[in-house]
Amino acid sequence: MGPLKINAIRHFLCGIAMGAADAVPGISGGTVALVLGIYRRLVDAVSQVNVEAFRLLMKRQWRTLAERFDFWFLLVLLCGIACGLLTFVVVLHELIGEADHPASTRPFVYAVFFGAIVASGFLVAKMVRAVSTGHLILCTLGSVGGAAFAWWLTGLPALEAFDSAPNPIVSFLLGSIAICAMILPGISGSYLLLVFGAYHYFSGVPKALAKGEIVLGDLFAFACFALGCLVGLLSFSKVLKWLLHQHEALTLSIMGGFMIGALRKLWPWQGDEVETPFANEAPICFGLMVLAAIVVLVIDYLARPNLDEEIEADHSSQRAS
Repeated sequence: MGPLKINAIRHFLCGIAMGAADAVPGISGGTVALVLGIYRRLVDAVSQVNVEAFRLLMKRQWRTLAERFDFWFLLVLLCGIACGLLTFVVVLHELIGEADHPASTRPFVYAVFFGAIVASGFLVAKMVRAVSTGHLILCTLGSVGGAAFAWWLTGLPALEAFDSAPNPIVSFLLGSIAICAMILPGISGSYLLLVFGAYHYFSGVPKALAKGEIVLGDLFAFACFALGCLVGLLSFSKVLKWLLHQHEALTLSIMGGFMIGALRKLWPWQGDEVETPFANEAPICFGLMVLAAIVVLVIDYLARPNLDEEIEADHSSQRAS
């Protein structure tokens, strides 16, 4: 199997992991992309998409698309994200439960992601390269500020949940806001949807579609939501690209802070919402945290040589351009 096929498979699996993460309120697909070493490439590729790219796509000029834009990388990754999101949003919808009727398995699911994010935060901290003592202090302050903001954000009370399809404008705006959060490591788009009372409605649409219970109004609202995601992603990615190119260390520090602060939402025991006795589930949850952290660190250790080569290749191409 050639290196191109291997990279395509790896990017597809990265997309599945990102989609699975985006399905959980409290964790971001951007976190997964950052830890897996494809975040900068993802932001750069998305920020390059413009009207010309859509024109070439409509004309099926694949070779020109691949030459001018990172088309195949985006296509494979987006296919993986779609598969992961549509699959896990149904599964996790059952494992996590509703806001007012949490499933008994929710603490275990949150424990896995809690451990994974703790390990991911450590890996992101290793990526920060401060050039001076003053720069290190600035990055530290940025990390603390990011953590404080994420801690505050994840403590916001949720609004009353939608019981019917929101109007098209609201759906579009919700999609735009959610995707901006999803691409940021540590800030969960799913959680923001939960705060706005829209998470269970939109996450329930794929489930209803799979069961053949979808209605036209729900499908239209979901389409408006998806359009908002597209517009928000293309717009916000340009801001992120500038930040990563001009202030990489500080940006990574703030993102790492976001990840740590957002752990508040992933703590397995959220008040009195879980009925399972703490004493019975605590050992399992803490064991899952440790196991998830170890898995993330092992994956990073095994994949790091290839990731470093890809990151260096990206940096070289950017310097050449």
